[in-house]
Amino acid sequence: MFETTRPPTSAATEAKTAPRYWIKTYGCQMNVHDSEKYAGLLAEMGYVPAASPEDADVVLVNTCSVRERAEDKLFSELGRLRILKEQNAGGSNGAAKEILVGVTGCIAQQRGDEIIERQPAVDFVIGTRAIQTLPEVLADVRRTGDPCVNTQDLVDFEAQGVRTDTVRAFVTIMEGCNNYCSFCIVPATRGLEIYRPASAILDEIRGLGLRGYREVTLLGQNVNSWVDPDSSMEFPELLSAIDESLRRTAREDGQPGVERVRFLTSHPKDLSPRLIEAMASGQRIARHLHLPVQSGSTRVLRDMNRHYTAASYLEQVAALRAAVPGVGLSTDLIVGFPGETDADFEATLELVRQVEYDSFYSFEYSPRPDTAAVTQYDDDVPAETKRTRLIELQRTGQSIQEQRNEAWVGRETTVLVDSLSRRSDEDVSGRTSSNHIVNMAGDAGLIGKLVDVRVTSHAAHSVYGEIIGVPH
Repeated sequence: MFETTRPPTSAATEAKTAPRYWIKTYGCQMNVHDSEKYAGLLAEMGYVPAASPEDADVVLVNTCSVRERAEDKLFSELGRLRILKEQNAGGSNGAAKEILVGVTGCIAQQRGDEIIERQPAVDFVIGTRAIQTLPEVLADVRRTGDPCVNTQDLVDFEAQGVRTDTVRAFVTIMEGCNNYCSFCIVPATRGLEIYRPASAILDEIRGLGLRGYREVTLLGQNVNSWVDPDSSMEFPELLSAIDESLRRTAREDGQPGVERVRFLTSHPKDLSPRLIEAMASGQRIARHLHLPVQSGSTRVLRDMNRHYTAASYLEQVAALRAAVPGVGLSTDLIVGFPGETDADFEATLELVRQVEYDSFYSFEYSPRPDTAAVTQYDDDVPAETKRTRLIELQRTGQSIQEQRNEAWVGRETTVLVDSLSRRSDEDVSGRTSSNHIVNMAGDAGLIGKLVDVRVTSHAAHSVYGEIIGVPH
């Protein structure tokens, strides 16, 4: 779960008199960026960030439906907001105040009217592709007093958001997914694939560089299936075009601009030799790939409708590492998919041992409504077995990650400092091109700088280093 960062207001008087908003965000980077867009629309309407839901005039709950119990968490949150609305309407703190509560994101797209039927405290619901209708929806609710639901397909890639980070920025290049993995709800909540033109993507990245951003992450549910709607350009060519544009801009303007470009999330079936070459040759393309495998069992992968085998996945990893030395690899894994046997699970453990991921996200399978797996398969793996397998998988992965972190000790690398460290008030934190977290002594003046670092020690999920070069 994320909460929208609250940027400082330009004047204290504005903060006291302007209407205020609060956004609670659940889920992935796409949802975080969607919340930035909602914040941007609210800012255009004269709203400023609130310090808490209690201080807000508009509260948005931006939802995710990928994991089990997502709806339970949503309605628990809405129950708390209902009490808050009632307290404010009664004027318990002085004058009565109306709070409008909205639900957005994937559950909003999926459930629509059902949300308002179940929780009347909700004033409006906006789906994943109708973000730009927020001003109209708010106006309608205030004019009529009736709840409003808008889940239309109105994708607007150009909506400007209130960025929650001063160093790294998200850039959406596509929406939706055409793959229909049997466990996945994305086609139902985000729709089928629609692509943003290359010219608009390049323009936004150039603008971010001029505003001082040092890293961008290209976002899409299946980012490497992107194709330019205005030409025959495909994702590998887009990466190369971005890389060349950034290097040319740096030469012409004399400004460093965006130094690194990452992308999320990739499907193994679309990891082509051309994409590997684009990563290898791109000077500003980060040496990291998040490549969800989901299972190490080819039989389970077939039932998941993933369109690759464990063997072909391992071949891709070998080709990537041969072309991009030192590339960081992360993945997603599901345990307990219907029909998963002990042998299937052991195949997953063996694949993890062979690949030696730098990090991964792992989950127990949970049936999701509107997915093929719900109708095609029985959820026949006992909950206790799922839990035991997940624990074993995570222990295996953590052991590998710690060994790989230990191997960093003594190396020299370049780190983009992006925040103060959570470890210590005297440290800052950043990431290597391969997405490894590095902590080091320093202050806030280093944030946004590239620094050369020698790694001196390691921990379970990060390493520690000392700065050996001048920040740039």
